[in-house]
Amino acid sequence: MNLFVMRHGLTVWNEKGIIQGRSNNRLSKTGKEMVEDIAKKYSKTPFDVIVCSPLFRTVQTANIMNKYHNVKIIRDCEIIEIDQGIFSGKKRAFLSEKERKLQQMRLKENGQETFEEIDGRIKNFVDNIKTKYPFENVLVVTHDICAVVMEHFLCNKPFGGIEFANAEIKKFVI
Repeated sequence: MNLFVMRHGLTVWNEKGIIQGRSNNRLSKTGKEMVEDIAKKYSKTPFDVIVCSPLFRTVQTANIMNKYHNVKIIRDCEIIEIDQGIFSGKKRAFLSEKERKLQQMRLKENGQETFEEIDGRIKNFVDNIKTKYPFENVLVVTHDICAVVMEHFLCNKPFGGIEFANAEIKKFVI
């Protein structure tokens, strides 16, 4: 199976440096253009299904990608963005040093999802992908952290060396 993992296109909040978490933000004009360019590049890749996070920015990205494929889009909560809790909606540049440290600690009392929790659900998604979506070419449209964790599990890479730009696609053979 060919698994194509894609981070959603650029959003207005990405452009403004605002922490999104699970908020339902839209792609910016630039983000839509980025995704359209990638969609054209992958227009000849025969995707059998598109699996995306249920958040609006990933659904928008999936719909733009699907213009050239006309396949079923499945929304899957296992690949939803990491919950940023009380930090959602805050501008990164305005966080105090104390807030930055608190955000990195990923505490449940701050309403944040822990790294262990996201690791667990992404590992579960990766483990189930073959049986859940038994297709030859699957496009997964998700978020930065989810995509990074997915690549970590698929390639056994350390987290520090993995990055996903907005609208970037990476192919994995599993």
